Amino acid sequence: MLFVWIVLWLVSGLLLIANRRNPAGRWLSLVAFCGGMGALASVLEGWIVGMLERGDIYAAGEQTMRVIQRGCSWCSYYGLPYGFLCFGASYNRDLLPAGINRRISVAALALPLGMLLLPIADDYPVHYRLLAIWALPYFTLGALLLAAKRFIHPAERRAHALLLLAVLPVVLIALTMNYVLPLFGLYRLWVYNVWPIGFAFVIFLFSLFNFGFLGVQLLIEKRQLDYSLRAITSGTAMLNHAIKNDIGKIKLFADKMTREAGEQAELRADLSVVSTAAVHIEAMIRSVHERTQELRLQTQEVALAGLVKSQLAAVAAQTADKGIAVRSELNEEATAIADPEQTKEAIHNVLQNAIDAMAAGGGVLTVAVLAGRHGSTIEIRDTGTGIEKAHLRKVTEPFFTTKRGKAMNFGLGLAYCYQLMSRQGGELRISSEPGSGTTVRFHFRNLRKRKYRLM
Repeated sequence: MLFVWIVLWLVSGLLLIANRRNPAGRWLSLVAFCGGMGALASVLEGWIVGMLERGDIYAAGEQTMRVIQRGCSWCSYYGLPYGFLCFGASYNRDLLPAGINRRISVAALALPLGMLLLPIADDYPVHYRLLAIWALPYFTLGALLLAAKRFIHPAERRAHALLLLAVLPVVLIALTMNYVLPLFGLYRLWVYNVWPIGFAFVIFLFSLFNFGFLGVQLLIEKRQLDYSLRAITSGTAMLNHAIKNDIGKIKLFADKMTREAGEQAELRADLSVVSTAAVHIEAMIRSVHERTQELRLQTQEVALAGLVKSQLAAVAAQTADKGIAVRSELNEEATAIADPEQTKEAIHNVLQNAIDAMAAGGGVLTVAVLAGRHGSTIEIRDTGTGIEKAHLRKVTEPFFTTKRGKAMNFGLGLAYCYQLMSRQGGELRISSEPGSGTTVRFHFRNLRKRKYRLM
């Protein structure tokens, strides 16, 4: 069981350190920690027996170690079902009403604490029959919450499937070995937990380095994106400052030389080319600089339908020219806490991407604003060329673009949208199938479920 103890505490530490701001990650870390405490209790039992056989321990020392061992057992038996229930509720927080979600961790703690008040069992670490009364429902409800989680993005569905594969089998086997079979007089079968825990650890490591596990890799990617955006912000600020001064000199002297050129048509034409190039460079630098600055949000409650209508009107001429049919379903009651101007800019970016993705022969642009119990969503769907799977995970990276050869395209539109939604406490979700089109969703969490920070 030494291997199980080390593995479970290693997983617990990784989940806690790498993604400590994720509540679901913290609860799963507690589950792994409590499981490790059970393994530690077994390890302590081996140490005690070994020392007794060698005569290396006296009665007082044995009693102390027995107390520690019993505490480890209690932590495992009582902490596992409690932590797993709280993990399921936190992982699938949109399924439960907000009031229940906030109170479940406190209310569910009453029964584990109550077990500590019972007299100590003579032969076994816990009272199995009393434990089963509440532990089995805790495990069952946690498993149902975990399995009921639904995702839209293919990458999220894959990460969810790997999470289920790593967590559910090992928890259900532990439930059987540690909680159910002792009711029928079968004890110490927990020694067989080493195999499912080893399997789960392999899945955990595989997921961690390839797809992410419970957001750990996604957090690493997010940090890399944040660092990239900060580097871009700093770099474009310096570049803008350096170039704008020289561009100013070029424009100044080009104007002066144009006045002195008089009737020399060829020289005036050359100077006009120089002036035009200077203006073009200045516009390009300004565009990149504006899109990569740290977002300063002016948040307020906004009606999402109004934001979408204004941007649909802004692209109406383009959709008409390309023969694109626009279909809209806008719920006027959908609201969110957001920066209205920057959110309109993000919507415009996605609408422009959708229009560009559809050929000159036309297509269908579908825009919906949805209001639900768990938040509001703006959904923009096109029937364009779609995005290859190899590119789908990169589309929110700065300067990544699939619009090769297009002028004034810097690959910053979706990176800007991603950063904006993250800062506003929402999510940007992108799904696509090559040849079938792309769907982009701006999801804003329910106003009653979170506190917003003014940036």
